Amino acid sequence: MEKAIVLVNLAPGSEEHSISALKSIPGVLSVYQLYGLYDLLVVVEGKDDQTVKSVIADNLRSKPGVVSTITMKVLN
Repeated sequence: MEKAIVLVNLAPGSEEHSISALKSIPGVLSVYQLYGLYDLLVVVEGKDDQTVKSVIADNLRSKPGVVSTITMKVLN
């Protein structure tokens, strides 16, 4: 299994709806709300790199309220 950590910036006022929407995406293991430069830390898992990329590009980034993301691949 492959994992990635995604830091997410949200549009102001969209936090509750966005968190709920992101938690419902298959492949999203957990969503943590943050204080600081980023609003959320999302842990994504898939059977291979392509699956993880697809979850992030096709599902996570397209959710309403998501303004920007930064993805970091977990190596182990």
